[in-house]
Amino acid sequence: MDTKYPRRILAKIRAHFEDEQKHLEKRLGQIDESDPYKDPDHANDNADIGLDVREEIAHQQSEGNRDQLKKRLSEVNDALERIDKETYGFCTGCGKMIDTDRLSSNPLASLCIKCANSN
Repeated sequence: MDTKYPRRILAKIRAHFEDEQKHLEKRLGQIDESDPYKDPDHANDNADIGLDVREEIAHQQSEGNRDQLKKRLSEVNDALERIDKETYGFCTGCGKMIDTDRLSSNPLASLCIKCANSN
């Protein structure tokens, strides 16, 4: 590796990712609480077809939101792991340092532009 990022900068980045991690986990919990299919009485209610359709739509929206949040949480966890391994800011493809402009615009980037474009 070319060089390492200063610890004080990595500490700020880590704090940001840890805050985001907590927020994402909280939001995932909120989505689970609002998902009508998570209600134990859902299967037992004799609701009309209109209510069933609304519950299905709400469930599908919850699933979509949950998938997006889980993907983001995985990216945050990966970035935290790279910080721990002192590989944050280096391309997981070629090992070269990721351009700081790229990291500024996307702090979760794990690939340099060249490797990202070749995928």
